[in-house]
Amino acid sequence: MLVFPQNFNYKLIIGTLVIVITVLGAYSISYFNSSKNQEEFLEQEKKLVQNELKEMISLYEDVSVENQVVKTRLETSKTKVESILNVVKNAKTDVSLINKYKSQIHTLKNEREGVFDHIDSLVRNNNILQSQVDSVSQQSETQKLEIDSLVLKNQKLYKIINEVGKLKANQITVSALNTSSSLRFFETNKASEADYFEVCTTLESNMYTNKGSKNIYVQIVDANDKIVSERGILKFQGKHIGYSGKTTIKNIADKTTACLKISVKNKERLEAGSYSVNIFENATFLGNTSIALN
Repeated sequence: MLVFPQNFNYKLIIGTLVIVITVLGAYSISYFNSSKNQEEFLEQEKKLVQNELKEMISLYEDVSVENQVVKTRLETSKTKVESILNVVKNAKTDVSLINKYKSQIHTLKNEREGVFDHIDSLVRNNNILQSQVDSVSQQSETQKLEIDSLVLKNQKLYKIINEVGKLKANQITVSALNTSSSLRFFETNKASEADYFEVCTTLESNMYTNKGSKNIYVQIVDANDKIVSERGILKFQGKHIGYSGKTTIKNIADKTTACLKISVKNKERLEAGSYSVNIFENATFLGNTSIALN
C-alpha cells in the first residue's frame, strides 16, 4: 500500500485549481472577445440597414409624377421606409431584428421597383402620345400653310377678276347748273350761281362683270379737300368714302349712259376754284374729272 504525504496532496489540489482557473480565464477572454466582435458586427449591420433605407428614401424624393394614383403609391411606400428607419434607429441591435429588417427592405425594394416600372410605362406611353400629338400638330401646321397659300392665291385671283370685270367709266362730264324761278336749268361757270352739279358718264361692262344692280357714288371735292354737299359715308370692305350723290343702275348693258343731278345744300356756299369729281361703284374707283368755277 502506497502512502502519499499530505503536502503532496495540497500541491496536487492547488495545481488542479490553477489549471481550472487558467482554462476558465482563457475561455472568459475568448468569450468576451467573441461577444465584442459580434456586437461590432451587428452594429455595422445596423448602420448598413440604415444607410440602405436612407438611400431608398432619397430615391423616392428624386421622383416627381403628376399621376395622382402613382403619386399616392409612392408616398405610401416612402412612409413605410421612413417608419422602418425610425424603428431601426431606436431598436436594440439583435440578429433576429437585423434579419427581419433586411427582409422588409427586400419587400420594399420589390414594391418600389413595381411603382417605378409603372412610372416608366406611363412615361413611354406619354412619349408615344406626345409624338403622335407632334405629328398631328405638324400635319395641321402644314395644312394651315397650304390653306393660307390657297387663300392668298384666291385673294390675288379675286383682285384680278375684279379688276378685269369692273365697270369702266368713260366720257365723264360735269356741269354747274343754276335754276331759274321757272325751275329751268341753266349752265353756269360762276360759283355763286351754281346750285346743282350734273355729272354724266358712259358705263361699260364686259363678260366678267358681275350681273345685277350697280350702286354708283359721286364724290365732289372742293379746293380745300372738303366734300361738297356730303350726304353720307359709304362703308365697304373696310373703306369709308364720303359721297355727294348716289344712284342705282339696273341691268347695265355693254354701254349705259348715266346722269346724276346733285343739289348744293342751301346753307352751303360755293367758292371760286377747281372742283374734283370722283366716281365709284361701291368702293371701287372708276374715274374722275374736274370743273373750274369763277
